[in-house]
Amino acid sequence: MSRLTNLRGVALFALVVPLAAACASGEQGEAPVPAGAPPGAEEDQAEEDQAAPEGGGTGVEGGPSFDLSGTSITATTSIPGALNIGTFWAFERLEEWGAEVDTVILTTTTGIQTLIAGRSDLASHGSDEVVLGAAEGAEVIAIGAPATRMDYVLVGSSDYAEVADLQGGTIAMSGPAGFDALLSRLSLRDAGLDPETDVNFVQVGGSPDRATALLSGQVDAATVFLEDWEELRLQTDDLQLIQYMADIVEEFPASAYFAQASFWEENPDVALALACANLQANAWINEDKQRFIDYTLELVEGATPEAVDSIYDAAQEIDMFPTEPEELFSVSGLGGLVDAMVETGDISSPVEPEEIADISYLQEAADMGCGQE
Repeated sequence: MSRLTNLRGVALFALVVPLAAACASGEQGEAPVPAGAPPGAEEDQAEEDQAAPEGGGTGVEGGPSFDLSGTSITATTSIPGALNIGTFWAFERLEEWGAEVDTVILTTTTGIQTLIAGRSDLASHGSDEVVLGAAEGAEVIAIGAPATRMDYVLVGSSDYAEVADLQGGTIAMSGPAGFDALLSRLSLRDAGLDPETDVNFVQVGGSPDRATALLSGQVDAATVFLEDWEELRLQTDDLQLIQYMADIVEEFPASAYFAQASFWEENPDVALALACANLQANAWINEDKQRFIDYTLELVEGATPEAVDSIYDAAQEIDMFPTEPEELFSVSGLGGLVDAMVETGDISSPVEPEEIADISYLQEAADMGCGQE
């Protein structure tokens, strides 16, 4: 498998300073604590170098092939979790085609910051980072997505079976401009509630903090990462899933493979190979649940079979890993995300989604048969 590095202190150029403030206001790029990890794992992950998992290859036989020999790629991603193992699988596939991939796990900075600083070639992170980068003038383009559907869920105590039941309740959020808060407001409005007057929002912190607040009964509901919910579900019967946010923002892409436009222009073979690996990874995940569980347990330290099993079922329910290019990465859905980020104040003016996303590589790879068997 690709060499895995933990990047704890990247010296960023002045160009990315505005991005640091912008990225800090949202939460879409926040990595969930791996399913089954013990309390404090988030801090431990940020302070300790991670050993590279022992990969046994993707096991793919036949299909399109690419000659990436002599190609060196520095790629960044988040802490390994059940919903982003497709990233690691895809990077391993690039290595099977001859590339040398140095996979950097980011814990204290963002993929877009590292990319613009010239410390990486490509990134696999939240799709909001693409929007943030473009809004600050970076020429960055997304070409695919390791996880397609929005990986947030609205969770509440057993007293709240539907969103409308939350009237008068207290909802935890990361902050007023947090992406989770935006999703919560959209959900409330969809149910006919006024987010400003019908509920009480309280600032708690990141998804793990909100999950803890739910577990302790400090709040009535919260929007948290799907992986955090599946772990919570195994710990208590006093909480329940109220809504998948993927049902509210169906086309918002959860994450993206992205790089500076110049990288794709100079390395079209890498772009096409990654698009193929993206499609193949999704097909590989969809084909065999147990294989997904085994791979995740090998990759994600502290993961439990029960949690990964539940995460897989939930991901399948919302079609997290499609193999049709237009469904895998929706350009119009990215436009919806842009509008939402203007609303939260994450960006001051919209950017054109067609200028920051290019699914032509996915379309060409699909025509070649990648992930279509």
